[in-house]
Amino acid sequence: MKQEQLEKAGLSPNEAKCYLTLLKLGSASANEVSRHSGIHRVSVYDALRGLREKGLISQITKESKLLFEATNPDKILDIIKEKQETLEGAKNIVPELLRDFQSAKEKQEIHSFKGLAGIKTILQELLKSKEEILDFGAEYKIKEFFPYYYSQWDKQRIESKIPMRIIANEKLRGINLKLTKVKYVPSEFHSSVSTYISDNKVGMIMWVENPLGIIIEHKAVYESYKNYFEYLWKIAKK
Repeated sequence: MKQEQLEKAGLSPNEAKCYLTLLKLGSASANEVSRHSGIHRVSVYDALRGLREKGLISQITKESKLLFEATNPDKILDIIKEKQETLEGAKNIVPELLRDFQSAKEKQEIHSFKGLAGIKTILQELLKSKEEILDFGAEYKIKEFFPYYYSQWDKQRIESKIPMRIIANEKLRGINLKLTKVKYVPSEFHSSVSTYISDNKVGMIMWVENPLGIIIEHKAVYESYKNYFEYLWKIAKK
């Protein structure tokens, strides 16, 4: 237990063993530390060197013999404090890293995804929508590929109060979803691609054997697809 806590404070396993051994022995040679700790003599010297650098042991010469002694355990508090300050410094750069991340993200206008896990990423992104989701195409393929996940996704959409408008194939007539308006186009207009439009983004999912998807973040593309959707919405039937 003591060794584990010392390791959490930043000591290596061998350093922790040597320090605990010296606390019990008082003054001891490297050979004695090796014998009592069970650490190989070569490794003991490395551990003792590390402890000296951390200020946790001192060395003395007694009767022409080099001995080592543990310093006051209060020194461990100083080590922990230094470690906390180091971590705090690392923590302070996170806002700057986030700015770099956002800047890079703004430059990247097309994101591609592959496989069911990748498609889930697109669907999760839709749940962040601050405006309604416009959806057309694919003839409800999402329910075929995600029979269980889709119901969870739609439940989360409703809880987040994100409305939808769907343009569906006539053969799917009868779709009944909360916070959703549905219109239909003739059955000959079939597609294996779902298109989602929301928040200056266009997401497209190609429901093939190993699904593919992309998210396009571009205002002009978003507006073009939205205009196309609104045209279809006008001519589609309730």
